[in-house]
Amino acid sequence: MELREFAAAVPGFARLGHPDRILHFGWYIHAHNGKDRFGQSAIRACYRELRMDEPNLSEQFKRLIEKRPKVLLQDARGYYLEHSRHEAFDKNYGQHETTIALSKLLHDLPGKISNEAEKLFLSEAITCYHHRAFRAAIVMVWNLAYDHLLNWILKDAGRTAAFQANIAGRVGPRKAANINITGREDFEDLKESETIDICGSAGLFASDNTKKILEIQLTKRNMASHPSLVIIGAPQAEDAISSLINNIVLVLK
Repeated sequence: MELREFAAAVPGFARLGHPDRILHFGWYIHAHNGKDRFGQSAIRACYRELRMDEPNLSEQFKRLIEKRPKVLLQDARGYYLEHSRHEAFDKNYGQHETTIALSKLLHDLPGKISNEAEKLFLSEAITCYHHRAFRAAIVMVWNLAYDHLLNWILKDAGRTAAFQANIAGRVGPRKAANINITGREDFEDLKESETIDICGSAGLFASDNTKKILEIQLTKRNMASHPSLVIIGAPQAEDAISSLINNIVLVLK
């Protein structure tokens, strides 16, 4: 995870006082740079990378070292976070390999999307994920993937015609008679599940797995968006985001 991504993932990072910023930077250096010690120069580099005004680091470090209970320790090799403080950061911001890979995916994706609505959905999904609003992140990434699916159908006249020809088989001839797919708004008379089924019946997907993935993730979206006792955490959000982006957004072109 890049330093800017880490800072974006910390709620209100720009409003933190310098002592808290330094501790956050110290944990980042421990956890993501793999360093067991750091010096004032490393913290200064963090400030500069984020284009933040630097405090008097000597003064700030002196205050942190003297703080009770202990939050920062020092030995001949440099500074390091006190164990309980390090554990607290691990609990709040620690990441496993899947999360790190997902952060990179989200970081690289904006340049690959040109549709303005999809960019908005992506931006909101990233914001929700980084602020640990996992239910909302699942909802927003589904909106992104579904919008992408509809745009993909409309981009090709052959796909649009095949989709139109298979509507009646899914919803019946009476309802189908009132649906003429020429633009994005024409899909509003179809449920999302119906749209996915029609795509499958029309043979639009290169693999049956695409339809299965959409069905699975639609179910997860429904669980996330409706009141329930189902726990939605980082693993569920990461699976939804990774699956929909890698198998829908980046595949259906």
